[in-house]
Amino acid sequence: MNNSKKTRGSVTATPATVFVLLCALASPAAAASNGRIAFTSDRTGSWQIYTMNPDGSDQLQVTNLAPTDDDGFFPSTSPDGKRIAFTYNAGEGPDLYVVNVDGGGLHAITNDHLSLIPRWSPDGKSIVFTAASQLGTGVITRMAADGNGRRRTLTTDLWDSVGGVYTPDGKQIVFGSQMGGLVAAVWIMNADGSNQRRLTNAALRAQPWSISPDGKQILGYTHQDSPAALGNSIFVMNLDGSARKRLAPMSKFHHDLYPSFSPDGTAISFVSDRFSTDIDPFTYGTWDILTVNADGSGVTDVASQVGSCPHDGNCVTPFWGTAP
Repeated sequence: MNNSKKTRGSVTATPATVFVLLCALASPAAAASNGRIAFTSDRTGSWQIYTMNPDGSDQLQVTNLAPTDDDGFFPSTSPDGKRIAFTYNAGEGPDLYVVNVDGGGLHAITNDHLSLIPRWSPDGKSIVFTAASQLGTGVITRMAADGNGRRRTLTTDLWDSVGGVYTPDGKQIVFGSQMGGLVAAVWIMNADGSNQRRLTNAALRAQPWSISPDGKQILGYTHQDSPAALGNSIFVMNLDGSARKRLAPMSKFHHDLYPSFSPDGTAISFVSDRFSTDIDPFTYGTWDILTVNADGSGVTDVASQVGSCPHDGNCVTPFWGTAP
């Protein structure tokens, strides 16, 4: 893996494909809480979870799992910066696991082989995730962080819903859904599943992925502005869906995905195949992890050729965690 930095200059954001994040600026006092970026890579021949400093240095392997054909790990660092929740398919289907950031304490918290994309609540006591229903759709579901106790289903199984993210106050959850027959839209609801309402219009085809530390903005990606919906770009908007802005624009035939706010809200990490030599617009190339200032300036390639998943684009998926 080549970790040399490449600064690509200023940029401004656009919508991308399936998930959308809340992005906002935090107070200067929160700056010290910026921690490491967790991500997935197949650099050793099998998909594993790694962490690194925000500049791409000191890359450390966290897991040593048996090889799997499923590259969608979707790591998420706990609010205290000490644990990582992630998806892993040992062969029968995806389950949720938790591991300490030093690689110890690995254990499964689900065993239904139907669970993926975990996100912690702000107090670290709950996890919201996507569960596959009997109809084959994704359902936003909530449970205790240790996997015990009753699960609560928050969305209907009649439509596909994925990628729930808590607001920093823990009172609301933002998620992506096809409810109403749309390709993908950003929705918000109370943490108990009530008061569900759509934030983006049908044309955007957007998915939320992160929320700013101050709870004022959503960060996500879309493919609205790409010919034949071939490319993706990341964007930011207010919590009510207003003032949407595209970030880090690039070739419409490449993909920027899975943006994550830094804990202090001043920067964003995301994954992109914009530097890949594969120019086939119908496939995904090799992935780099990039950072960009929250205003869209200063795009920097901090980790080159982290992984390759040409068929679905769900690998790597960086998450910027809090320092322990």
